Amino acid sequence: MKRLKPWSVLLLFVMLGWGLRAPAQTPADVRLGELLNSGELFQLRDEYPRLRDSVSIRMLDLLARSQLGVGFNRPEEAAPALDSLLRFHQEELGAEATFSMASLRAMNLLNLGLYAAAGAAAGDLVLVLEHSLPFESYFGLVFVERIGKALADVPAPGLERPHRTVTVPLKYEAVGRGHHYSMPVEVNGHVHDFIFDTGCSFGCFVSERYAEEVGLKVVADSIPVSGMTVGFVKLATADSLRVGELVYRHPYFLVAPPDPEVDAEFAFDGVIGCDLLRAVGEVVVDNETGVFRFPAEPSEGEPDMYLSGNIPHVRIEYAGSPLELIFDTGNVKSDLDGGFAQRFPEAVAGLARHKTRHGGFGGIGEFEAVTLPEFRIRAAGRDVVLHDTEVLCNEAEGGSLLSAGSLGADFVRSFRQLTINYRQMFIRGR
Repeated sequence: MKRLKPWSVLLLFVMLGWGLRAPAQTPADVRLGELLNSGELFQLRDEYPRLRDSVSIRMLDLLARSQLGVGFNRPEEAAPALDSLLRFHQEELGAEATFSMASLRAMNLLNLGLYAAAGAAAGDLVLVLEHSLPFESYFGLVFVERIGKALADVPAPGLERPHRTVTVPLKYEAVGRGHHYSMPVEVNGHVHDFIFDTGCSFGCFVSERYAEEVGLKVVADSIPVSGMTVGFVKLATADSLRVGELVYRHPYFLVAPPDPEVDAEFAFDGVIGCDLLRAVGEVVVDNETGVFRFPAEPSEGEPDMYLSGNIPHVRIEYAGSPLELIFDTGNVKSDLDGGFAQRFPEAVAGLARHKTRHGGFGGIGEFEAVTLPEFRIRAAGRDVVLHDTEVLCNEAEGGSLLSAGSLGADFVRSFRQLTINYRQMFIRGR
């Protein structure tokens, strides 16, 4: 089996190109509108500082600020822009874009730890949708609503750490056709290995057995999440979570019920995801010495990574062209999808199809794929060669046309050291 990833939380996340209708008045307005409609977030980041003083349409400026704040992990900067858009510019936005901005605002409030406000904002949107759309179309908003309301009286998470580099041991263990990275995590005096997963978008994901063993406090059930299907988990809390000398106060946990089909092939205690990583700011995966390092002073670098639905996407180069891939260290092996095959048909031409198994929350499925013997890319400032990379023979799905798969644990292992920086949103390897 290639991959088991049981913790995908799908949120209704606004993509950029919705077709802005505001009349452009200056060249800067025209260009900023083009950038917003194109979905080119890196290009928007590069050009916005030059354009902003000449933009005459306030709505365009607020849209740019909200997208850059969310995408480049500055939720506190996105918040006032989103508030202003919804307060003053709904008529210009139109109904569809207004709803998208309201959804994005609800998620942003959750990321800021403003739980009660997030729950209320998402709940208002759910009331609009629940009688007109199937649950699968808006369950991400239900996720925000139920998490927000259940944690309304819980303080926002906070990190305590010494002003020095913190080091913890690294494990790299075989799972099916690939490997998982893990690190020791202490909760309520119990130490277990948690999978290191940049693709885990909210909280920690743990098994029901683990939650009972360490005494997590369950505060809600019926929290919808998505993997192979849409299902439900419980929500639990603890006073703190400890990774070495890092102490993360008021974490929350998504508690997965037993799944005999998945558990037979892949058993796990917990997954530590992006909440802690964003709070820490930077982690160095040091394959050379077998440790994770959390530097006290994050390094400097130019962004090549952004967040979509709280999951990082990285800009790489393949065959001389830019390509965006999900950066998912919880994926046991990098894979590509129909978007890649669509953009680079010559890369997969003539390759024999075979069956492969994908698993996650809700079960395991069988899919058709081909295997690239070598996948040569430029990423994290280095030339990288990944071997035996599967390309799923599915149709390209929504999102950016540039996005075409996932960089997993084998990509991380291809470096002696890989720095993952959430402060300035980049990865760098050596």
